[in-house]
Amino acid sequence: MVSIKIAKKPMTRSILLLLLISFVTLSKAQAQEETYEYLGVIKLNDSAFIPYKLAFENRAGVITGYSLSDLGGKHETKSNLIGSYDEKTDLLTFNEYDIVYTKSPIEELDMCLVHFKGKVRKLRKSKAFSGDFKGKYPDGTSCLNGMIIVSNAQKVEERVAKIDKKVQKSKRVSQEIKDKFSAKRTLDTLTMTTVRNGENLNIFTKSETLTLTIYDSGKVDDDRIQLMVNETVILEDYSIVKEPKEIPITLLRNTPNVITVKALDEGTSAPNTVKVEIQDGERLITTRTSLKTGEVAKLTLVQQ
Repeated sequence: MVSIKIAKKPMTRSILLLLLISFVTLSKAQAQEETYEYLGVIKLNDSAFIPYKLAFENRAGVITGYSLSDLGGKHETKSNLIGSYDEKTDLLTFNEYDIVYTKSPIEELDMCLVHFKGKVRKLRKSKAFSGDFKGKYPDGTSCLNGMIIVSNAQKVEERVAKIDKKVQKSKRVSQEIKDKFSAKRTLDTLTMTTVRNGENLNIFTKSETLTLTIYDSGKVDDDRIQLMVNETVILEDYSIVKEPKEIPITLLRNTPNVITVKALDEGTSAPNTVKVEIQDGERLITTRTSLKTGEVAKLTLVQQ
């Protein structure tokens, strides 16, 4: 019996020690991982201003994330980015290196990518930063240069919420204007990719088999749609609900694969909105459609 007791104690201590080490390691990893979101603009050398969003994680000095340019515009584009941050020198660098999706026509896509390098003092406390960037094509040759000007996304959202509250409470503003104006709705447009009537979102995929998921991410109001994949009707007169509807898709080779969403009505609250997710291997691409009755939005899957 003694030998059994002696054998059990080291095992128990070993397990406790392993659990403690795992907890400490996980805690350190979480402490080192910091998430940042910024909203602002890119100013090009020709004085054009383009809405811009940055979202990235800082893991022990390694930056990974994405950017969104021309948010809410006809050429909205999402790109992956990678870089670094040195706390000692306050030097932040990141480069866009891959396009995830774009509303620009494929034949007009010039792939001019942002390469930023600048001082950002105390990144975790920084409410805003700006600096010059260099535009480069994938082969490294130069294209358009400019300047990034961004602010902490949470601070922007807080300011927008205050403006919206003042407008809605104001007695000087008519109810008609209040109904049409919503700062929050405008912010939603700048933070989530929305595909509207006549628009096409080109999504660059890496897998041959994908999963398309649709659902209502807001108030369920019986929005009904027709959904087609490559001119084949997949869902006819389908009512969007909270529960995700998953549809497997096997891409046709050497040809674009087109997903078409048509609004059959606008439910009890206009417009007709559908949350759309595409699982491409480990990548999850999220967007939404916003349509009036009879309108159509398209997503084109372009296999890389």
